[in-house]
Amino acid sequence: MVTLTILAICFLTAVSCKIKKIKSPVALALTWYIHLIFLFFSVVCLLLMINGYGFKGIQTERVFFTLYAGSGMVLYGLSQPGTDARYAYLTVLFGFPFVLLLGLIIPPLRILTLVATLTLLSDSDFHRYTIDEDHALQSKTSGILSATPTYSMVTDKYWLFEEITPDVITPQRAVSNLRMKKKGADSVYLQWGYGKMRKDTLLELE
Repeated sequence: MVTLTILAICFLTAVSCKIKKIKSPVALALTWYIHLIFLFFSVVCLLLMINGYGFKGIQTERVFFTLYAGSGMVLYGLSQPGTDARYAYLTVLFGFPFVLLLGLIIPPLRILTLVATLTLLSDSDFHRYTIDEDHALQSKTSGILSATPTYSMVTDKYWLFEEITPDVITPQRAVSNLRMKKKGADSVYLQWGYGKMRKDTLLELE
């Protein structure tokens, strides 16, 4: 629950700053710089995700998105009330939890809001099975949203990035005894099972 923890700390910090009416131009300017940096990386992450790429590491993109939203909340707490577009932008970031709360209260929107909340705030469970220095098989479990893990091929690219190929295998439910054996330099043999059923496949590597 790293995402929820970070956002909760930032939200409470913003509320505390508002209650105490803290006025610190230095802290405000520094937080703006931090926020803009995370905004830049969040835009880069979004563009990478659209094209099937990402920064190296598990959940790196989620960390950037979370810190972007959290720094915006803190900025709202440090900023003075106003009618300009910048303050309205910060109000949207700070008010997002209230929008989710309102959606949970209104019966017609409850299920949709619950799914959106779990998608945005809950951290999926990732595990990577190393194939070689440049390839790994990644499993992702999203809790109650999807009990069955999704499996993707992760390939190192361009030093800082990695290419993610989704759904390289599509099991019907959680698997056990996943085994991998590399075949030559350009393929890997996968074997897995659930219950008494066993399946296998051969995946090509770049």
